[in-house]
Amino acid sequence: MNRSDRLAPLKAAWAERTPREQMLVAGVGALLVGVVAWYAILSPALSWRAEARASHAIAVGHYETMVSGVARYREQLAAADQTQGDTALRTIVGTTASARQLAISRVQPLEDGRLGVWMDGVSDQALMTWLLALSREEGIRVDQISIDREGDQRVRTQMVLVRGGAQ
Repeated sequence: MNRSDRLAPLKAAWAERTPREQMLVAGVGALLVGVVAWYAILSPALSWRAEARASHAIAVGHYETMVSGVARYREQLAAADQTQGDTALRTIVGTTASARQLAISRVQPLEDGRLGVWMDGVSDQALMTWLLALSREEGIRVDQISIDREGDQRVRTQMVLVRGGAQ
C-alpha cells in the first residue's frame, strides 16, 4: 500500500466538505498547531530563559555574600595580628606554659613566624588543656605535632606552633 492509497479516505472526506467547513477545519488545524507549538516549544524556551536569569541573580547574590564574608574575615585576621603582634609568639608560649607548670625543654624559632617547641615528661591532660587554651585565648594553633608516651599519663612531644588562622 503506497502513500496515496492511505490518504485516499482523508482526501475523499475533505472533498465532501463545503468550502466553509474546509475553512473551519483548516482554521482549527492551524489553531491546534499554534497551541502545540506554544506549549511544546515556545513556552518552555521562554520560561527556561527567565529561570536562568533568576538562577543567575541568586548565584550573584551568593557570590557577593561570600566576597563580603572573605573581606570581613581578612579584616578581622589583620586586626587580630595587629593586637597580637606586640607580644612575641615565643613569649606567649613560654609564659602560658610556665603558668600551667609545663616544662619546655627546647624552643626553636622557625621560618614564617612559626615556633618549634619540645617538652619531655609532661602530663598528657595538661598538655591538651594548654594547647586548647592557646588556640582559644591567644589564637595560636598547632601546625604539626608528634606525641610519644613515656609512661602513665606522661608524654614527650615535639610540635610546631603558629599564630593566626588559616595558612
